[in-house]
Amino acid sequence: MERIKSVKPFVKIYAILIAVFFLSMALVYCIPVSWIQENVDRSLEVMETEGERPMYAFYRHSAIVDNHTDMLMYESLIQNRDYYNAVQASVSINQYPRYWHGYQVLLRPLTAVFQVQELRYLGMLLFYLLFFWSAWLIAQKTRFANAMIYVLTIASGYLVAVSTCFQYLTTFYVLFLSLIVLLSRYGGKKPADVMLFFFVVGMVENFFDFLTYPIITLGIPMILLLWLRVRDEQAGAKENLCFLFRGSVCWGLGYALTWIAKWLIATVVLGVRYFWRTMSVVQYRLQGNEEEPLDRLGTIRRNLKAWMNVQDGGIITWSKVVIVVFLIAVVLVLWKKLKDQRTVRAYFPILLVALYPYIWYLVMSNHSQIHYWYTYRAQLVTLFGGLVFLCAILREKKNDGISQDVFDAPGR
Repeated sequence: MERIKSVKPFVKIYAILIAVFFLSMALVYCIPVSWIQENVDRSLEVMETEGERPMYAFYRHSAIVDNHTDMLMYESLIQNRDYYNAVQASVSINQYPRYWHGYQVLLRPLTAVFQVQELRYLGMLLFYLLFFWSAWLIAQKTRFANAMIYVLTIASGYLVAVSTCFQYLTTFYVLFLSLIVLLSRYGGKKPADVMLFFFVVGMVENFFDFLTYPIITLGIPMILLLWLRVRDEQAGAKENLCFLFRGSVCWGLGYALTWIAKWLIATVVLGVRYFWRTMSVVQYRLQGNEEEPLDRLGTIRRNLKAWMNVQDGGIITWSKVVIVVFLIAVVLVLWKKLKDQRTVRAYFPILLVALYPYIWYLVMSNHSQIHYWYTYRAQLVTLFGGLVFLCAILREKKNDGISQDVFDAPGR
């Protein structure tokens, strides 16, 4: 009975959000095409002139702007079947029904007023506003060092490209807003509320997601919560491992069940053929085909090379990378020394979260090996987790006999 009671909030929020997703998409497709046609045409002209994958400033795969997907997003604003009603058009999205295309809820009404250049500017402003707000909350609720690691991590993903590409922006918006909600309310939550938080974040991410780098919306909040649990609840390794497992399952269920809901809705609204078409794409993404066979280790290598700015012909010398990382860690440990073993073990689950991008690459190898030039940003979780762990296990210096932990207390 107690178990059923604990599941009820998840079922309730799932039903509510799926209804909100479905109705919001249908409503924005009630906007007459005549209101947006001119701005869509002019926006597509701009992006076609720029090219499908322009490289600004850095001229590296890591900094490609995905105009191809942004153009697809704009083309999807105009339904290509006049006989579809608003509900059918909002589910089909020009015969691309396997994703929710939640960006339409914002992009369609805004396009009635703005063209792509103006929306890029507004999107960039919102990106930096939410980014700095979330960084400020991390500094306030955890400690300044964690906030600096967070800023470094996000900045390493080529913000010039991210802040002006709609496909890239949506996942970061979900990340920033989830951190703002989580940290603003941190302190008075029950464990079930935190699990529900991960469930909702997984659902919202799937609503907007194109399989871009969704794992960052799980990994970065999870790392911060694991750190906070050690500080505020004296959670040990076992407790944090349990928390990590439950939170990851909740996020995964939210993400997967939201996707499944879209497939079922598409089947009901558009017909069974769309379900089997979606299943064939799912099979292709999981297994590949003769033209693009899966190379799971190659996928990891491609994403690592993109992350490290290694050109196509370059080779990552693994021994050198490992030696450099090892030497840096040893120098830091010898300089500052480690905290007690129990504390170090308690922070260990953070390193497991740092491995999540590579688990994602192994599962979603087909997509990640084709689109490595943006899926590499999933490894921001690895960078953030590794640096937070290293910083957390090193003993703080004392200032005039007062431990640095005093200055890291909440609200300082």
